[in-house]
This record gives sequence, structure tokens and C-alpha cells, in this order.
Amino acid sequence: MSFIFQFLTMMIMALFVENIIFTRALGTSWMFYLIKHPKEILQYTVLLAVVTTVSGLAGYPLVGFAQNSEYHHVLVPMLYIGIMAIVYIAVYFFTKKVLPGKFEHFGMNLGVAVFNCATLGSLLVPAGERLDLISTLGYGIGMSFGFGFATVMLGYGLSRLEYCRVPKIFKGVPISLIYLGLLSLAFYGLIGHQLPT
Repeated sequence: MSFIFQFLTMMIMALFVENIIFTRALGTSWMFYLIKHPKEILQYTVLLAVVTTVSGLAGYPLVGFAQNSEYHHVLVPMLYIGIMAIVYIAVYFFTKKVLPGKFEHFGMNLGVAVFNCATLGSLLVPAGERLDLISTLGYGIGMSFGFGFATVMLGYGLSRLEYCRVPKIFKGVPISLIYLGLLSLAFYGLIGHQLPT
């Protein structure tokens, strides 16, 4: 029962308190693309969850060995990038066999879901804090759904801003960044005024 509690606690913390978009600004470029294509948000979120879960499971035992090395700050990211590449190849061929009709569109999102800073960040943060396997998996899944949550929240807010009288100089990207910054400050207050490491 304590494993389930630990998993859920870590997942909720990664979802709301340490949201990957609001506290670390990882994955924001792809998030702005997804805001314009809202039908792809769920697909991308699920892909992100699958990749982080499988990579976290595969990388956890190997990272323990790499962290004991003198060059762990170089070895751990390289190890996770290699694991993410293997997961990409496995999921690529699996979906090509199972879903051949949707594969062409799915393949584009798969590459971005695997090779992006949000995915690597969701694996490196637990490794840097030396969390156990349950917490690592909870953080990865919570981060994935936190990314989807942040995308939906920002998309809704930016669509509402289109109906406001925004000065011409702030239209487009500047008002988007201001809105993102204000939301980030609100989530920053949830952390307890501590900078994330």
C-alpha cells in the first residue's frame, strides 16, 4: 500500500507542483505547436507517458552504476539518450505493425515525443535526486500528464486572450510569454519559494 501512496504522491507532485512547463520550461516549443493542433494533445501525452515509463524502467538499474562513476554528469544523460533511442525504435516498429493506417501521422509525433527536452528532463530529474524506482515512474507519468494539463490550460488562456484588447506591440508571442510567465509564477508559489534543482 505504501508503494501505491508513494507512486501517487510523486505523480501528483510532478503534475501540479513541479510541472515541467511551469517550473522548468522544458518542452515549450512543442507545446505551442500542440496548442494550434488540440486533437493531438492526448496522443502526444500518452506517447510521452509510454516513453518516460519504459525509459525509466530500462534506465533505472543502469543509472545506478553510472552514478558511481567520476563522470556521472556525462554518462547519465548519454545513457538515457541511448535508452530513449532504443525505445523509439521499438515503439516505431511496434506501431508500424499494429497500426499501419495511422502510422504516418503517429510517426511524426513519436519522434518528437521521444527526442525532446521534456522527456530527457523527466528522466534526469529523478536520477539527479537519486529517487527510487517507484518515485521515478510516478514522476515520469505525472510529468507527462502535467505536460498535457499545461498545454490545455495555456491553450484555453491564449484563446481567451484573442478576445481581449491587447496592445498591438504585445500581440502574438509576447502576450503568450507574459501569460506563461504569470502562470509559472502562480505555480512557483506552490513549490514554496524554492528554485527547482
